Amino acid sequence: MTEARGPVWTRPAAAKPDKLTREAVVACAVDIADREGLEAVSVRRVAAELSARPMSLYSYFERKDDLVDLMVDQVLGEMLVDEVPEGDWRRALKAVLHRQIAVGRRHLWIMSQFGARAPIGPNAARHAEQSLAAIASLGLPPERSVRLLRAVDTYLWGFATLGSQELAARRRDQLTEEEWRASTDAYFEGLVAGGELPHLAEAGRHGLLRGGVDEWIAEFDEGLDWLLDGFAATLP
Repeated sequence: MTEARGPVWTRPAAAKPDKLTREAVVACAVDIADREGLEAVSVRRVAAELSARPMSLYSYFERKDDLVDLMVDQVLGEMLVDEVPEGDWRRALKAVLHRQIAVGRRHLWIMSQFGARAPIGPNAARHAEQSLAAIASLGLPPERSVRLLRAVDTYLWGFATLGSQELAARRRDQLTEEEWRASTDAYFEGLVAGGELPHLAEAGRHGLLRGGVDEWIAEFDEGLDWLLDGFAATLP
């Protein structure tokens, strides 16, 4: 087999065997990653889940990196909103971002991949189109629109990565949200009881830990408003 060169999107698709589809292979890999983490995904593991020969999967991609690219693009498809709200650019942008957060919480492994690879697949392109449509009413020059969205994405994925770490820890330890809160509340109270961390004690557990999903969204929106207020102040 010749060495694969360039992104999977720029290479012609290979012929497919009759019993499997690329969509089924990718969906299986995403399901494994959701349950056990991306490190659990391998060609052999996916083939076993699908009762297929590992070599048969190479009809759809030439290397594991290709498979992960396909997985990322499938999840980006889930991040598309049904319709971008019109009129209020802030409301439209928040609708796009809230959808990303909701989907990201279902696929915790996705957060790390945005810093590790270039998402340029078909759904990535559709997502970029929706993001640009959300702020189109501002009438910005194209390069400024792109810079605004990159600043927002940097904030979103930094925030989401930090938030997902706590959620991943809870899931790894097989705790409900109530059990996680009870155990971490007790830990935090013991941590600050000695009086050596007065500022953290005053801030409360949120100075160290994140809250539930409702608190998470409210905190995200407040930070986003700070960022967008700063941008709006530069508009004519």
